Amino acid sequence: MSGQEGGPRPGRMRIERRFLPTPQPPRALCWSGEAPVDPLARHAGPYDAAVMSPDGRHVVLYERLGTRGLLLREGAPVRELHRDDYCAHVYEYPVALASLPDGRTLLAHCPEEYCRLELEDVATGERLTRRDGASTDVFHSRLQFSPGGRFLLSAGWVWHPVDTAQVFDVARALEQPTLLDGPMSLFSDEGFEEIHAATHGTGDTLLLEREGWDEERNASRNQLVVYSASERRELSRALLDAPLGTCMPVGAHHVLSLFEHPRLIELATGHVVERWPDLDTGGQHSSIVHHIPPPPPLALDALGGRLAVGTPRGIEILRFGPE
Repeated sequence: MSGQEGGPRPGRMRIERRFLPTPQPPRALCWSGEAPVDPLARHAGPYDAAVMSPDGRHVVLYERLGTRGLLLREGAPVRELHRDDYCAHVYEYPVALASLPDGRTLLAHCPEEYCRLELEDVATGERLTRRDGASTDVFHSRLQFSPGGRFLLSAGWVWHPVDTAQVFDVARALEQPTLLDGPMSLFSDEGFEEIHAATHGTGDTLLLEREGWDEERNASRNQLVVYSASERRELSRALLDAPLGTCMPVGAHHVLSLFEHPRLIELATGHVVERWPDLDTGGQHSSIVHHIPPPPPLALDALGGRLAVGTPRGIEILRFGPE
């Protein structure tokens, strides 16, 4: 059952929860049309996670803490994928798919070096971002395209280790691939900042969990930051009482945090306005996950306002209506 705390229920937001029983526990989840599907159900191998293109035609199966991946087109294998084995057992495999307005489907991954992000045309396999020179020394992970494929977000890490995030303009990177080797910090004018969690918000915004200082408590405390990717500046910030972990925007004024269990959080205040403590969504709080139990299968759909969570008995679904 859901409960409330920290503020009023969001005005005119419909929140629905339902359970979909399945013959066996799902191993991975993606949204395909109106239904959550398990792309691993019909495929053997070492894979334990999957991502799907927005048009549903392409899927990448991969090892979260391994080096192997497999690209599928309409369910049929196309080619194997690989990533650098350096520290691959420590952090989540970097891979994402996007459907562009011109009809192309892009694959973002790191096929050669942990720090070298590449964009490929899925239909042809053509590498679109070949370039000379060294790449910035960052472990790319938790790749995520914005709706429509305008921006690509990487929420990875650097030594010591420290969580970080970068965002790239996809059209500009296709014209000038060296832009994929840009600065490690979104807040470069203020010095390096640790960013534990990140996702695309509405418009050109990013929603970030950033380290900050709480003057009242005289201690470090995580903050929820709304950041403009096009203007490269912070728009707002609010203090958080718990980590965000994996997250997705819900409308223009909220974010759904999946650290341990779903929590609906108001962007302006950081207040939790709804939570589902009986629904386990794992303890991921970084791209570095080798030391924690694997999370349950999760499928997030910000455009559709819905979340699917795999359980031993089936799939729990949360759906959020317009605000």
